[in-house]
Amino acid sequence: MEGSSSPNTSRQPSRKREGSVESQGRSRVRVNSKPVKKARRVAQWNTKDYTVHDTDNDMLLIISNDSEVQRKTRTRKPWAKKSNHKSNKKHSPNGTKLSPVDAREAGSDVDCSEGRRKLMNSERKVVKEEDLDRWGQQLPVEVLVHIFHYVVSSNGAVPFLCRMARVCRLWNGAAENSKLWRRVTISHCWVNPSKKLQPPVQRKIQNTLNWLTDNRFSQLQEFSICHWSNLVSYTMKVVTKSCPQLVSLRLTNCNGVTSDVFESLAMHSRKLESLNLQHSVVDVAAVVGFLETAGSNLKQLSVTYNSRLHNIFNAIVAGYCTELRLLEVNTEIKQTNPYFQFCIEMLQAGCPKLQVLRLLNLTWFPKACTMIVSPEVGFSELEELCLATSSFSLVTDEVLVKLLHLSSRLRTLDLRGCYRITSAGLQLLPCQDLVRLFLGLYCSTTTLLLAKQGSEQMALKWKHSLEELDLTGQCYKEKDLELAMGILAGPEGNYVLRSLNLAGTKVTLDAIRVVVSSSPALSYLNLTSCRCLPRGLKRIYRGRDEISQFVNCLLSGGGQQLAGDRRPQGKCVK
Repeated sequence: MEGSSSPNTSRQPSRKREGSVESQGRSRVRVNSKPVKKARRVAQWNTKDYTVHDTDNDMLLIISNDSEVQRKTRTRKPWAKKSNHKSNKKHSPNGTKLSPVDAREAGSDVDCSEGRRKLMNSERKVVKEEDLDRWGQQLPVEVLVHIFHYVVSSNGAVPFLCRMARVCRLWNGAAENSKLWRRVTISHCWVNPSKKLQPPVQRKIQNTLNWLTDNRFSQLQEFSICHWSNLVSYTMKVVTKSCPQLVSLRLTNCNGVTSDVFESLAMHSRKLESLNLQHSVVDVAAVVGFLETAGSNLKQLSVTYNSRLHNIFNAIVAGYCTELRLLEVNTEIKQTNPYFQFCIEMLQAGCPKLQVLRLLNLTWFPKACTMIVSPEVGFSELEELCLATSSFSLVTDEVLVKLLHLSSRLRTLDLRGCYRITSAGLQLLPCQDLVRLFLGLYCSTTTLLLAKQGSEQMALKWKHSLEELDLTGQCYKEKDLELAMGILAGPEGNYVLRSLNLAGTKVTLDAIRVVVSSSPALSYLNLTSCRCLPRGLKRIYRGRDEISQFVNCLLSGGGQQLAGDRRPQGKCVK
C-alpha cells in the first residue's frame, strides 16, 4: 500500500509545480479582469476600403475607410442555443472522459480563454469607437467648407454656422472660414422685435454683434436686417465701419432707421451697389442726402411708396444715380389708391442704363415734361418692365410706347391689371424677341370695356420667342382665341412655350387640343373658370405627366370621359 501510494502522491505535486506558473498567470487573469459587457454584434458584409462621392465639375471625392470598422461578426439569434461548456470540460476531443485533474485543468483553460476574449473584445470596442469617430475628425477642412457652402447659399450663414461651430474643433475651424460669411441675414434675432429691449438684453446683442464683426465679417458683402425695431442704427454703424467690402444692404420691415445709418454708409461703404429699403420707416431727407453723396455707385434701388417719395425720385432724375440698373417701387397692403406722378423723359435721361423697372401696385401717370428732351433718350438697355397692379391702372398705349420706344432688348413685359392696353399698342413696341408676356386681369371686369379681338396679332408677332403667356380674364372671342392658339402651335410645332395661363377666357376644347398637342415643352397649363370647357377640365395642370395624360385623352377623343373623371391619374376610356 505504501509503495503503491507513494508514486501517486509524488506525481500530483509534480504536476502542480509544473503548471504553477501558468496556473498563477491564469488565475491572475480571472481575478484581475472585470466582467465586460459584450459588444453588440451586427451582420457581416464585405465592403471596399474607400468611398467615392460625386462633386461638381465632374470631380470625384475618394474617402478611405478603415477595414476594421467594416469587419463585424454575424448577429446571434436570440433563440439560438448556447454551447454547453461544462460538458466540454469533462470530455476530450476524441470523446473519452477526462480524469478529475485533467478536467480541472481544462476548465481553467476555458476560463482563461474566456477572460482573454472579454479583454480583447473590450479593447476592440474602444478601437472601433475611435475608428468610427475618425471620419469626422480627419475629414479635410476644405471638404467641410464646400459642404457648408451649399447650405449657406440657400439658408444663410446665421444660425447655421453658429450651430455647426459647436459640434467639434474641426467643424468650428471650418465654420469660421470667412468665405462662408459673405452673405448674412439676421431676422427676429434673439427677441421679439415688437417688444422693448431691456438693458441686459441690449448689451448682450451689442456684444454679439461686436464679436461677429471682429471675428466673422471680414469679407462680408451682403447684409440684411429684417423686422428689427431696436438697435438698427447701432448695428449698421458697427457693420459699416468693420466691413469695407459691403456691396448689398437690405433693411426690410425695420423701424428706427435714422440719418446716422445713411451717413455711416456714405462714409465707410464706398463699394455699396444695392440698397433695399422696402417697408421700412426711414428718413427720406437722409436717403436723398445719401443719393446725392454716394448715389453714383448704386446699381439697384428698392423703396416703398409714401407721401414723400417724389423727393427720392427728384434725386434720381436729377442725375445722381446714372449707373442704376434696377429700380423697384412697391406699395404697402394697407395703403389705398397711392397716386404717383413722374416725368418719363426725365427718368430716362437720369437712368440711361436701367435694365429692370418695376412699379408694383402703384397707380401712377406721366407728368408733363417742362424741358426739351432729345428723342434719342430712352431705356435702350431695358430688359424687364413690370407695371402689374390689382386695383386701378392709368397706363395707356401712348404711355407704354413712350416708355419703350427704344427698348428693343425687352424680354419680360408684365402688364397684369393694365386693362387700357390693347393689341394695337403692343404692335407698336420695338421688341421683337419677347420671352414673357403677362396680360392677365385679376380684378373685377364687369364694368370695364375690354377688347374682343387682337390676340392673334400678339401670337403672330412673338410666336417664335414666347415661353410664358398669361391671358387671364381677357374677353377675346372664341374664334379669335382659336386663331391665336393655331398660330402659337405652328405647322411644325412649338418647342419654346412652357407656360400658358388661359383662366377665365372663352377658349374652346379644339383650340386647347391644337396648342397643347403641338407644345412638347409645356409644363404649366391653367384652364380654371374657362366657360367653354367641360367642368372636369377646368383646373390647373402641372408637370409633364399631367399634361401628357391630358394630351393623350384629347387626341384619343376621351375629352368627355376625362371631364367626368376629376382625378389626375388614370386611363381615359374611349
